[in-house]
Amino acid sequence: MNSKQQKRLAITRELMENAKERIELSSELEQDLENLGLQRRMKQLDLENKLLKKQNNELG
Repeated sequence: MNSKQQKRLAITRELMENAKERIELSSELEQDLENLGLQRRMKQLDLENKLLKKQNNELG
């Protein structure tokens, strides 16, 4: 393998490693966003529960 081919191979390996890292970060970001959505929904349900309890107490 000559020098030009070795450089091309090294660059290809680096690009593949960078792509792999971006995919991993993208997956982590997607999971973080999903978790935030679930946390937001849980907070919303908690607030709705408190409101319903308050309304129930006012009626009873």
